[in-house]
Amino acid sequence: MIKNEPKYLEWIERNGVGKNDLVASSTKSYISYLNTVSKLIGEDISEKNLYHETCVIEIANKLKGMKSQKSISNYKSALRQYAEMVQNG
Repeated sequence: MIKNEPKYLEWIERNGVGKNDLVASSTKSYISYLNTVSKLIGEDISEKNLYHETCVIEIANKLKGMKSQKSISNYKSALRQYAEMVQNG
């Protein structure tokens, strides 16, 4: 589960995530990525565990061996946006 999901959705939309995406909604993809990560690591995504780049790296390291490097790269993009949202209030 993603804590503050509506705020995160607003954040990524306001910061231009998906504005050039003509095929599918990148914003929905980012929500999906974070929900997948939450399930894989068995933790909610929240400001308690995702507030800085070091948190992004720690979570990505937990995913090694579970998913492909490409998938992890996609997840990291979504994780970084969440961490930035937390840092910028």
